[in-house]
Amino acid sequence: MDVIDWFVPPAARDDPRKSTRHRGIAKSLLTISLVVSLMLVGVVMARGHLPAIEYVLFVAGIVTPVVGALLIRATGDISLGLVVANMGGIVIIAAWAFMTGGIISIALPGFLANLALLSTFGNTAILLVTGAAMAAALVFLYLATTLGWLPASFIAASQAPGVMLTSMLGSAGMVVLAGFVVARDRARVKAHLVKAQHAAEQSSRAKAVFLQSINHEFRAPLDAILGLAQRIGADREHPLSEAQNKQLGSIETAGLFLGDLLTQVLDMSRAETGELSLNIEPVLSEQMVAPCLSIIEPEAQKRGIALVNECGDQAGRVVWADRIVARQVLLNLLSNAVKFNRVGGTVTVSCQPAGTAYLRIIVADTGVGIASARRHELFEPFSRLGLEEGSIQGAGLGLVMSKRLIERMRGRIGFESIEGLGSTFWVELPLAEANVASAGSGSP
Repeated sequence: MDVIDWFVPPAARDDPRKSTRHRGIAKSLLTISLVVSLMLVGVVMARGHLPAIEYVLFVAGIVTPVVGALLIRATGDISLGLVVANMGGIVIIAAWAFMTGGIISIALPGFLANLALLSTFGNTAILLVTGAAMAAALVFLYLATTLGWLPASFIAASQAPGVMLTSMLGSAGMVVLAGFVVARDRARVKAHLVKAQHAAEQSSRAKAVFLQSINHEFRAPLDAILGLAQRIGADREHPLSEAQNKQLGSIETAGLFLGDLLTQVLDMSRAETGELSLNIEPVLSEQMVAPCLSIIEPEAQKRGIALVNECGDQAGRVVWADRIVARQVLLNLLSNAVKFNRVGGTVTVSCQPAGTAYLRIIVADTGVGIASARRHELFEPFSRLGLEEGSIQGAGLGLVMSKRLIERMRGRIGFESIEGLGSTFWVELPLAEANVASAGSGSP
């Protein structure tokens, strides 16, 4: 372990990104100490003997950045270390300036290093606080100069040019070296991120290939099971009892559910890898809504749920969408609205403008609503919002896929829910130009 690694908090050493950031900050702080040490050597060589107070200020300037680095190592809090180092630097430079000329002191270029260090790490809050402290120090030095509060300078007039040169060179050295260290470490972080992204992309592609293979391997036996179940149920020569028919129906239902799950997992994987191609074209909203209502109507009737279409004159609006994918999303929302509704409830579909650029298609139900404590899970894969043990089927992928598909079409999806009263889901799709309305009015 080198010296710089020692200043990295132990908790951050296993994370390459955090470790690189901590190394960069430690290098910058130690660079300031090194440059101040070189300044001290240069001043001593140029001037010979220094007053005791000047030695004290130089030692404080060397020690303060090291203290900041030690605090970061001990606490893991970067902000704390930077505040201590910079506030300490402001106090030291302000004291040196007070003793060597006030607002026109040769020590003032030292403030440049503090500002450069802060702005390099981009913490706005610390930059503002430290900037305010620096401004207060400058105002004090101005008042001390104009009101005659300053003591006699311990730097002779003949020594001022050489000390000014040393101060300027030291400040410039701090800025350049700290900036170089940070830029190099940021390049390393970027390289880590690129490498991680490449690995993630390779993993995603491998996952897609694996899922496609699994889908094929599962489909063949699953289709055989479903086909055999249908043949057994259709055998009139050897009819089954009522209990056997019920069991056979359970087999078919479970098989269809498994097949749907495989399809959804594969589609989600293809959407993640960008392999799911879309055909974006002008589409009448009615051409999406009406077919979906027709498909879901038998299930709604079975459950005693009324379907209401309130799109009205908005049914003639034209949106940019993939016709098939948009229907898939709406059908999923309608299916959920029916499945999670009350017996004898209502599902209402309506359309309304969302600003000037989007059309909002709304699916509202009168079901039990969604518990506020679990709404954050709604668009998470395999989440069924507490219905895992219930009788309602579903893998928890429908809304996840719907969100990704809508966003692929440059649309938006969202919901509102009142627990005990029902839920309202909506999708927003970009409106097409008015002059393409006729182009989208062909057969669905």
